Amino acid sequence: MLPKIVNLAIKKWKTLKRHVEKAIVGANVMDKKSHSLTEPHNIHYKNLQRCYLIAFYLATFADWLQGPYLYKLYKDYGYTDDTIAHLYISGFLSSCIFGLLVGHLADRFGRKMLCSCFTIIYSLACLTKVNSSYSILLIGRILGGISTSILFTTFEAWYVNEHINFLKLPVEWLNSTFSKATLYNGVSAIVAGLMAQLFADYLDFGSVTPFILAIPFLLLSLIVIQSTWKEHAGLVQHQHHLVKDIFSPVKLLLESDRILLFLGVVQTVFESVMYTFVFSWTPILADLQPPLGLIFSLFMVALICGSKTYSSLVNQRYQPQNLLTFSCVTAAITFCVITLSLTTMVVHIQDHDPNTNKSMSIICFVMFLVYEWCVGMYYPAIGYLRSRTVPEEYRATLSNWLRVPMNIFTCISITLKHGGDSEDVTGLKKFQFIFGLSTLLMIGAVFASIVFSRKYSKKIVCDEVAELKAGKRISTETV
Repeated sequence: MLPKIVNLAIKKWKTLKRHVEKAIVGANVMDKKSHSLTEPHNIHYKNLQRCYLIAFYLATFADWLQGPYLYKLYKDYGYTDDTIAHLYISGFLSSCIFGLLVGHLADRFGRKMLCSCFTIIYSLACLTKVNSSYSILLIGRILGGISTSILFTTFEAWYVNEHINFLKLPVEWLNSTFSKATLYNGVSAIVAGLMAQLFADYLDFGSVTPFILAIPFLLLSLIVIQSTWKEHAGLVQHQHHLVKDIFSPVKLLLESDRILLFLGVVQTVFESVMYTFVFSWTPILADLQPPLGLIFSLFMVALICGSKTYSSLVNQRYQPQNLLTFSCVTAAITFCVITLSLTTMVVHIQDHDPNTNKSMSIICFVMFLVYEWCVGMYYPAIGYLRSRTVPEEYRATLSNWLRVPMNIFTCISITLKHGGDSEDVTGLKKFQFIFGLSTLLMIGAVFASIVFSRKYSKKIVCDEVAELKAGKRISTETV
């Protein structure tokens, strides 16, 4: 009886995959030799992009569903702020430690397999939220940290491999895909936030509801991945020494012209201060008593505008490396203004001058919007530049290495931030220190991005001249 049930389940699963593949990809045969050379009419590029974006959209939608209610869930279970901070830190440390292992597994055994595992692991992490036990919630945070590492590295690594190495499409078309991924991620955040609020607050199903709602979207992402993604494992070098393979990509950062090192500095610094912003904006804007859902939606609209700006500028032949530098410069300016505003609030808070605090809070809010616009430009730019500089055989592993300093800095910032609000001078001084440090780090990122831009431009010119001499391609990227 059991074998019949298993065989029936397998048959139904295969039938479901065929239907999903037909719905997403269509009936076109994936013959990579017959594609058009123009992006809008390239059926294989459009199919590949569609398969990637749908799976990624479903996965990020599930992730965004949970974000606004994680802290509230822990509070509803009766945990103190200290305990909640420990749970948050455990998630980032998990991503820091286990991310290196999952990156290696993705590079060795295939990205499709790891992305499929992501949906299962993250679903298990969501299920742990129904139990109020600290040990169960801790396991959930560890699983969540592992899942986050896969989501923000391995999905991209799979797409880049298929785009460049299998279909051999023009690398410049990656800009369009990464811009759309950032845009859809912003839209996903807005819709997921509204959906989570509807079920958790308006329908009063409780703060655990968004975590349960996330599971079906993760399973849908699994179905899309299994139905439409192809795994061309032959393009991935299989290594055999675990420790050596995990640490060997670090050598790439110090080799030759160190172009990867400078790009890594930009990524780690920018994303580190981004997480500082994520954990700090709510208490800083407390004097305005804003509707948090509306503020969050405005942030995502600014991010979408940044993505559209990047896409428009790239279409006008502006170079991604220069746009990355521009986004870093603008972000550094916004953090400098925020630090000065917080300093003014610290000076005047003992004078009990509500007008000054409110004015400074408004300035901080405007700067937050500008910063989110920078984030919208940063993500497609860094995604494209990673695809051009990170070696294929270490793509997922090295991407996770670049996330290690970010996770460590985020853990430190959480402990420093903890306990402050905009009406407490001690809390404001913590924010003042954090944003002041972030400003200095962003200034360092600006210089790193300038050095990277020069080295990258020189490298592209040399590579294209060599390829033109060999008759391999027509130069399409100008510097």
